[in-house]
Amino acid sequence: MLACELADVLSLILKGDPNQSLLSLGNISSEKSNVLKFSTSKLDGGLLGVVIGPEMEDVETLLISDNPRLDFCKALTYLIDMDYLDLSYKDSDIHSSAHIAKSAVIEPGVVIGADCLIEHNVVIHTGSIIGERCMIRANTVIGAQGFGFEQDIDDSWIRFPHLGNVVIGDNVEIGALNSVCRGGLGDTLIESGVKTDNLVHIAHNCVIGRNSILTACTELSGGVVIGKNVWMGPNCSVTEKIKIGNNSLVGIGSVVRKDVEANSIVAGSPAKLLRKK
Repeated sequence: MLACELADVLSLILKGDPNQSLLSLGNISSEKSNVLKFSTSKLDGGLLGVVIGPEMEDVETLLISDNPRLDFCKALTYLIDMDYLDLSYKDSDIHSSAHIAKSAVIEPGVVIGADCLIEHNVVIHTGSIIGERCMIRANTVIGAQGFGFEQDIDDSWIRFPHLGNVVIGDNVEIGALNSVCRGGLGDTLIESGVKTDNLVHIAHNCVIGRNSILTACTELSGGVVIGKNVWMGPNCSVTEKIKIGNNSLVGIGSVVRKDVEANSIVAGSPAKLLRKK
C-alpha cells in the first residue's frame, strides 16, 4: 500500500513522498524506512518511514493528524480488515518433554520449551514463546489482546489492535489466574527466573527483569519496565510506562506513579521513598 492511499483512507494531508510504500508496522523508535508509525508529539531530527503525527519538519513522509493515536488505530483496523497485514504464524513448536493438561488451549504458532508444565484451563494465544522449565498455573491467559482504546469524535471507542507477542524466558513460574497481554507493536517480555503469584495482571509491552517477584494481585499497566531482582508487594498498582530500578522493593498496596531508582524501598499511595538499600 502507498502512503497516498492510506492518507486518502484517513482523510489526512500528506507531506513528503506520496508514493512511499508501506511494508511493515513499528513504533516511533524504528529507524527503518517503509514502516508505518505514529507520534503524538513533535519530534526533532530526521524521522524515516511514514509517520502519522502533528505538523513537524524533517520527516520522510508525514500524515498530518490532530489525533495521531486515533488515526493510527483506524489505520491498523483498515489494514487488518482489508487483509494487507500478514498475521499468519507457523505451526506450534511444543517440546516433547513438556507436560500440558488436556484442558489447556494452545493456539497455532506457540513455542513451548523443554520440561514445561502447563496446568488446567490455561490459554496460550498465537505467537507466544515460552522458554524451558517454565510452569504456568491453572486458568492463566498468555498472549491475549491488551486493553487499549481511543475515543472517536462521536464518542465511540475504537480498539487499538495489539499485534505483538509474549516472550517468556527460562525457569519462569506464572501463578494461577494471571493475565499476560501481548505487546501492541513490540513484545511483552518476562525474563528468566521471574515468579508471579496468583491474580497478577501484566499489560501490553511490559518488561519484567530477571529473577523479579510479583506477589498476589500486582497490576502493571502498559509499558511498565521492572528491573532485575525487584520485589512487588501484594496489591501493588503501577501506572503506565513507569520504570522500577534493579533490586528495589515496592510495599504492599502501593500505587507507583513515578519512576523508582535502583536499590530503593518505596511504599504508599502514591508510593514514596522510605529508604535506600
